Amino acid sequence: MNDSSKATLQAPASAASPKTNLAETPDSEVLRLLNQRGSVRDYLPDPVPEAMVEAIIAAGQRVPTSSNVQAYSIIVVRTPETKARLAELAGNQQHVIDCPVFFALCADQTRAEYAAHLHGTEFIGHTLEKGLVATIDAALVGMGMSLAADSLGLGTVMIGAMRNKPLEVARLLGLPPRVFVVFGLCLGRARNPPLPKPRQPAAVVVHQETYGSTGMEAALEDYDRELAAYYTGQGRPTPERSWSKTTADKYAQAVRMTLRQELAQLGFPLE
Repeated sequence: MNDSSKATLQAPASAASPKTNLAETPDSEVLRLLNQRGSVRDYLPDPVPEAMVEAIIAAGQRVPTSSNVQAYSIIVVRTPETKARLAELAGNQQHVIDCPVFFALCADQTRAEYAAHLHGTEFIGHTLEKGLVATIDAALVGMGMSLAADSLGLGTVMIGAMRNKPLEVARLLGLPPRVFVVFGLCLGRARNPPLPKPRQPAAVVVHQETYGSTGMEAALEDYDRELAAYYTGQGRPTPERSWSKTTADKYAQAVRMTLRQELAQLGFPLE
C-alpha cells in the first residue's frame, strides 16, 4: 500500500482536538459520512485502484471482533464471469455484475480450528453461540469496509442474497468446510450518488432504561408518508404506506427455509 493511500485513512485534524463546548451540535467526519450515506446500485465502470481496495480491507480489519478471534474472511472478486454467476445466484442483481469489485464477507472458523489443533484442545465450533460470533464478526467488518469506502468517495451496497444458495456460492468461491458467505459487498464509484434514505424516528427505535411502545403507531404512520415521499422524489412512486406495507409483505412469506440445513453442510450446524 503506498503512502498516499495510507494518508486517506488518517483522522481529520479536528478529530484530535474535540470541541469543548458541549452546547454545540456534535460534528465529525464519521458522523457526516453516516448521515449522508446511501446504498449504491448503479456503478460507473471505472476500476478501483488497488491501493484503495487494500486500504478499505485494512480499515475493515480494525473493527472490534469477539475476543479478538477474528472469525471472518474476505474474498475479493473482480473476474466478470465469477461476478455474473454470483449475481445469478443472488436473484440476478445487476449491480453485482456492474460493480468493479465485489467482496464476499465470510464467517470463518478455520483458523480457530487450527488453533485448537495446534494446542491439542477439542474444537467445539458447532454451537449457535460460536456461529453467531463468526456471523457478527463478518457483519462488523463489512460495515467498517463500507464506511471506509464512503470516506474515499466510493459507494457500496450489501448483498444478503448471497445466502439464497449458500452451497453453490461456496462451491463457486472454493470455500473450505467451516466457512460460508454471510453477505456480499459491491464496491465502486456511484454513477448517481443516492440521497440518504429517511430512517425510523428515534422515538420508536431508542428506549430509555426500559422498552416502551407508546406512540409507535402514529410515528410509523408518519414514517410511511416520509419514506413514500422519498421514493416518489427518486422517481419510484410507492403506496403511501410504503414501509409498513413492504415490511408486512416480507414477513408474510417464509424465505431461505433450507438455510439451516445448508449451513450445517458447510460446517455451521448451529446447534
